[in-house]
Amino acid sequence: MAYLEQYKKVSKDKRVGYYDRYKNKLDTSDIKVVEYMRCLTCYWEEMVDQAEKRPQTVGASLRTRSLFGGTNYRRMIEPLDIADYYKAGKQDYINQGRSKRYIILEQLLKETEKPSSGPNELKKQNVASSLTKDSCFWAHVEEARISCKLLSSGESNDMEKERNKLIEFENYVYGLMKNYAVSSEIFLPGSSFMTWWRDYREIKGTFYHSHLTSLMNNEENYDKYAKGRLVIP
Repeated sequence: MAYLEQYKKVSKDKRVGYYDRYKNKLDTSDIKVVEYMRCLTCYWEEMVDQAEKRPQTVGASLRTRSLFGGTNYRRMIEPLDIADYYKAGKQDYINQGRSKRYIILEQLLKETEKPSSGPNELKKQNVASSLTKDSCFWAHVEEARISCKLLSSGESNDMEKERNKLIEFENYVYGLMKNYAVSSEIFLPGSSFMTWWRDYREIKGTFYHSHLTSLMNNEENYDKYAKGRLVIP
C-alpha cells in the first residue's frame, strides 16, 4: 500500500487526484499501479474466500486482525476498479460491476463499526489525507456525469428521472461533506467531481439553490473543508 499512498500524494500535487490520474493513465507510473493492484487483490480475494468457507474461524479472525487493512484496501483500490469500468464505457457499476470481495469487506465493516454521530475533530484534521469513506463514491460521480450529459443533449427518454437522480446525488455528497467523510481531493481542478459540478451548474443556472450548491458556489469553502474549518449546517 505504501507505493499507492505515494502515488496518491503525487497525484494530489499534480492537482488532479489519484482517481482521475489513474483513469487517464498518462505516464508509466500509472501503468505500474496495475501491478500493485493485482498483488493486493490476489491477497484479499484469498482472505475473503477463506472467510466465506470458514466463517466461524477465519471470518472472526478477519474481523479482528485484518479488517482495518481490508477497509483501507477497499477504499484505496475500488476507486481504481471504478475508473477502469467507466473508462471502458460501461454504466451502473454498483449493480452490474462491483466485485463480491468489496461487498463482503464492506459488510464486515458494517457489522463491527459503531454508528457515527457526526464528524469529530480528528476526522476534520485528517480530511486532506484521508480516503473517502464510501469506496463507491466515484461510481456515483460517474453516474451523475452521465445524467448531466443526457440532460444537456436531450437524449434521455425520462428527463425527470435524470433530474431526480442528480438531486439524490446532491444530497449524497452533501451528507458526506457534512460528516467529513469525503476526501478534499474531490475539489482539485482536474477531478471528475469538479467536471460534474461545472456541467451541473450550467444545467441548473445561477438562480438554483440547494445545500450543496450554496457550499460549492463559494470556492473558499474548498480550502476551508481541506483544513477542517468548514462549518456545514
